[in-house]
Amino acid sequence: MKLRNDLDIYDRHGSEWWDERSPRFRSLHGVNRLRVALLDEWVGREIPGRRILDLGCGGGLLAEPLALRGARVIGLDRSGPSLRAGRDHAGACHWAPSYVCGDLMAIPARDASFDAVLLADVLEHVTDPAAAIAEAARVLRSGGWLYASTIDRSWRATMLVVHVAEGIGFIPRGTHDPKLFIPPEELDAAATRSGLARTQRVGESPDLLQCLRARSIRLRRARSTAVAYSVLYRKDDSRC
Repeated sequence: MKLRNDLDIYDRHGSEWWDERSPRFRSLHGVNRLRVALLDEWVGREIPGRRILDLGCGGGLLAEPLALRGARVIGLDRSGPSLRAGRDHAGACHWAPSYVCGDLMAIPARDASFDAVLLADVLEHVTDPAAAIAEAARVLRSGGWLYASTIDRSWRATMLVVHVAEGIGFIPRGTHDPKLFIPPEELDAAATRSGLARTQRVGESPDLLQCLRARSIRLRRARSTAVAYSVLYRKDDSRC
């Protein structure tokens, strides 16, 4: 029986990150379309020239589009094979993100050294999300923004993400442990303690017709956050 929250998936199959047909990563390609669209809408004008840190960047599915939009992106991840996939895909292009092997719970960077930080599809894999938020806030400059996307701790999310999506192979079995899912109010409370104020939030749910057509996860915006959600915070040092 495969373990829940099996992070070794990204080492075993790291070379497949940019293969949109890969059963391990095709759903991440699908959900990444919504991630990029939300960032374009919420902070698109602020991206060019900004210094952005992508925590848990994997093979660079989000780091690379932001670099192409003119940001100076550093991707940090614990998986060496994933980082190699990111470097190989971008090659020697002048806009290529920089990739660093490291732990998002102990970021090798000075305080207030980034204009923006990303925690996309990451927090549901850490045992202490509040500490991860605090560490991300530490390296974020005043006025900078933190983007996070994650999964709600609800029966609906457990059913759809674990029992359905993993059960039929849209996501590798053992990817998620529902005990690590995070209710929006808990994430907001952790952010507030770290001097972050929420400015945007949108629920996410599977687009069932598109999922069936693509044989992978495709997300649409939703009013409810009961499955998954994306959120944007701003750092305000006066609240600390």
